[in-house]
Formats: sequence, structure tokens, C-alpha cells
Amino acid sequence: MALILFSTLSPIDIRPHLAEWSPDTERFLAYALAGSLLCFAYPRQRWFVLAAIVAVALGLEWAQTWEATRHGRPHDAVVKLLGATVGASIAFLLDQMIARLRRAS
Repeated sequence: MALILFSTLSPIDIRPHLAEWSPDTERFLAYALAGSLLCFAYPRQRWFVLAAIVAVALGLEWAQTWEATRHGRPHDAVVKLLGATVGASIAFLLDQMIARLRRAS
């Protein structure tokens, strides 16, 4: 989450990025990874974790309006929210698969 925070609020010329990926792909994957790792780490608070990631994504998108070289856009927020939701869903599915494997053995 610290890397997401830095990448979102830093001036555009020092923002880390991967040259071969589009910004939307970077956003989606960053939030999918954060959503999956945090939801997998805290399975009992999965809904709270997802809500917190959504709140952070929306807050950071809004906070980009404070930086002169950045801009917060609804499109970017939607990409981040989709990434977090997909990541949380992957964590849930992996958790279910692990539970089934444990019951089977």
C-alpha cells in the first residue's frame, strides 16, 4: 500500500512505472495484488479490507487533485476498484480451494 500511495501522489515525472504496460494495467494489477494479499492475510475481515481498499483508492484519486502534475479521474478510480474487487475475489477462491484440500486429506 505504501508503494501505491507513493505512486499515486508523487509528481508524474518521478512516478514509478513499467514501460511495457499501460497505466490502466499498472493500476489494475497494483490494486488486484493489494486486494488479494490483504484479503488473504485477513480472511475474517475480508469485507472490511475490501471496503478499506475502496476508500483508499477513492481518497487517493481525489488527493491527486492537490498535485499540480496529476489529475484524479473517475475512469482511473473504476480501474482501481475493479482491480481490488478481482484481487479480493481471487483471495476468496484460493481460500476456498485450500479449505477443500484440507478437508479432503
